[in-house]
Amino acid sequence: MSTPILLGVDVGTSDSKVLATTLTGAEIIAVSTPTAWRNHGGTLTDTDPQRLVDGVFALLEHAVEVATEQVGPVTVRAIAVTGMAEAGVLLDSRGVPLYPIIAWFDPRGRSEMQSLPADLIDQFGGRTGLPVSPLATIAKLAWMRGQGTDLRGKQWLNVPEYLVHKLGAVRASEMSLAARTGLLDQDSGELWPEALAAIGAGPDLIPPRVTAGTPLGRAGGDAVPAVLHGAVLTVAGHDHPVAAVGCGTTGADEVFDSFGTAEALVRSVDGHLDAAARHRLASAGVNSVHHVLAGRRLLLGGTKAGLLLRRTLDLLGSGTVDRRAELDDAACALTDRTGALASDPIEGVRVSGAINDDGTLRIEITNDDVSPAALWLATLAHAVDEAARCLDLMEAEIGPASAVVVAGGWTRMRSVRRSKESSLPHVRFSDRSQAGAFGASMFAAHASIVADRLSDSGDPSGNSVAAPTGPTEEFAARYTSAAAHGQRRTEPVPSHAPALEEITR
Repeated sequence: MSTPILLGVDVGTSDSKVLATTLTGAEIIAVSTPTAWRNHGGTLTDTDPQRLVDGVFALLEHAVEVATEQVGPVTVRAIAVTGMAEAGVLLDSRGVPLYPIIAWFDPRGRSEMQSLPADLIDQFGGRTGLPVSPLATIAKLAWMRGQGTDLRGKQWLNVPEYLVHKLGAVRASEMSLAARTGLLDQDSGELWPEALAAIGAGPDLIPPRVTAGTPLGRAGGDAVPAVLHGAVLTVAGHDHPVAAVGCGTTGADEVFDSFGTAEALVRSVDGHLDAAARHRLASAGVNSVHHVLAGRRLLLGGTKAGLLLRRTLDLLGSGTVDRRAELDDAACALTDRTGALASDPIEGVRVSGAINDDGTLRIEITNDDVSPAALWLATLAHAVDEAARCLDLMEAEIGPASAVVVAGGWTRMRSVRRSKESSLPHVRFSDRSQAGAFGASMFAAHASIVADRLSDSGDPSGNSVAAPTGPTEEFAARYTSAAAHGQRRTEPVPSHAPALEEITR
């Protein structure tokens, strides 16, 4: 008997991950590999598109091998890919990438962005919900145009979309990823003609837009590992909202705090904000764009707090697991002795640099005998302050949050957990080690169901691009809840296991 599985893929800045689950979300295994970047002169960062494709394909094949070792023979029912936004490939008429994949944080396009028409720059935040910066894809496309590339007749795919296409899917642009190109009008949900004209591109630059979870075909082709053939393919969307969904954080009064090297603060919005609100938020560095769940919008802010924490650890010689644990214990002991909260300012020590467009660790010490624990707590206090500033901007537009879910590697430290608990309302720490990949598996589950319905009606293609459809909030909540109550599978799934439709309907 073969066990049907889902594969959720998360192509992140640091690592690419694949999570194998049962059809109802019980985790089987997870595998990962570093995302390979090339650095040029210390400032420019990119990767070869084929190298990324080959790495992800090999990781998918490895995931199937490891899952088979755990539960016996498996059949891949569906694959969903989430990951970084803004980065992607520009394809020529033959489908060949014309440039390397420029990292989302690469500064290329900064001057070209500022050289766009003044009225477009003035409208940019209100129209797109994004700050004016080189992060948006439009800046990278403007840079490519400046290199002599005519964008007419070319097509752009974001990284998750490109990977799904290379697996065998039709070309499509998922809405949460399209929203981060700087080419999408948030009011109409259509491409912004003036932005396309400003970079000399036509409306075919971005392929048809679809909702996350829309089935886009089936895996196949000589370059695709045979163990993946026949799997339904879908794009799960931008990694931050996908991780929020994976942790069960979808309510408008909830915050998802993804606290890794880069801290992402996510809130969901029913409907959408008007252009004036989007402009105010974008001017302050907060994005207001499409969510991965249909009919929702997303507020996304961030800090460089995780980067500053890592640099503080390195400065203190606490980069190893043992030394980090010693520092963590010392910091908790210090707050226990003083009665202070882990988020309180530390007398005589001031840290700065966590604002999202900074990342430079600056330390001011005005007292003698400042201990490593005190410096660590001062960095945490600054992290708390910067997160609060970002959340206050969101609250001013959509009201206060009543609960926060925190995920990410930093939450393994007690001092970090204490700082979050003392500064945020009703904090819950997620135990999902691969929140993004798990969220992607939920979109794979939805795509599998839709493809089955297509097959029942006589269409085995697994392609619903003409009628895009994504999971509802209720579907996502039930899938996440069902998985949370299940055990991590290490044995074959019994034939009487409930069908996904039974759990999620």
